[in-house]
Amino acid sequence: MLSESLIERGEEVTLIGPSDTRVQTICTWRRKDEPSQYAEHIINSWDQWQFSFGDHEQTHFGDRFIYEALDGQSLKKALELRLAQSSGFARIAEPVEYSQQIDNGFEITTKSARYTADNLFDSRPPEFAINTLAQQFFGIVVPTKCLREKLTHPKLMDFTLPQRFDNALAFTYILPLTDDTTLIEATLFARSQVPYEQLRGMAVEWLTANTDRDFNDDIILYDESGCLPMGDVISRFAGYPIGLASGSARPCSGYALSGLEKQLKRLTQQNGYSAVSSTPYSKLSAWMDNIFLRVLNRDPRIGESIFSAMTHGLSGDRFAGFMTDNFTGIDALRLIATLPKSPFIRAVLKNDN
Repeated sequence: MLSESLIERGEEVTLIGPSDTRVQTICTWRRKDEPSQYAEHIINSWDQWQFSFGDHEQTHFGDRFIYEALDGQSLKKALELRLAQSSGFARIAEPVEYSQQIDNGFEITTKSARYTADNLFDSRPPEFAINTLAQQFFGIVVPTKCLREKLTHPKLMDFTLPQRFDNALAFTYILPLTDDTTLIEATLFARSQVPYEQLRGMAVEWLTANTDRDFNDDIILYDESGCLPMGDVISRFAGYPIGLASGSARPCSGYALSGLEKQLKRLTQQNGYSAVSSTPYSKLSAWMDNIFLRVLNRDPRIGESIFSAMTHGLSGDRFAGFMTDNFTGIDALRLIATLPKSPFIRAVLKNDN
């Protein structure tokens, strides 16, 4: 996406790195009155979403927002095909071994060659800052017919399984991708990462609790996994950091697509390149995220009561507005009023990071 934006500015672009062919589901909220620029890559979309807690369920309805799932693999392939047709584009499908700043720009080294560039943008994963929580996930996609009950809309947080990780918050995310396939994803908010096999086991546990069939690995059509920063990151490489390294992912949620879109929009409105490497989120959003993450970092398990109060106290549109940085100061106060008072008062009054 950045390569296209740079080419539209009249720049010559060389993209270095292996093609990303991973299966990837990208989810985001979108306003109903705004057409999707990814229409050909939409897997499904919904105007309601659900949350399951130990003693109740909460369903949100979106009048202004919809929740959308995109085929990330299809999107990336289409971007590569469009770029290949551009006269100002070159593709080198080799990993970068080393990069550094030199007198007149940057030097990039791969196994077979060395390149120089006036500017360098690096999307490789950043280092997490010392107090940054990790949002780690592992998802399995299975035939919908395996489930005892067919879902008609996403379950964004399901807390019905017992918590199994120390000093962490775990929940299951279930997405009815199509009539025939369902994504079951175990998600963890924690100070440190765990082996992905443990998250896979949690996803399988949810599946076995919601099916009448015996489980075997052949049921799983494919899987996807990843780890996102919930807080500050440290760029590890020369040049302008982009993507997760530039803060495109919303710290409190991990949703990154809308943040990247904002960064690219700013790039088209400015002469320099710093827009793609600075946070795309508002000061109000950053303040709210900082308070939320301070509370969660102190005690990740409190997250369930926070999300229970938040989803009960907000309408679907207000919840989606908060998640997409489309909210006002009054909305922020309304949100804070729904949350457990004591930990948030301490978080506002004292920075104990």
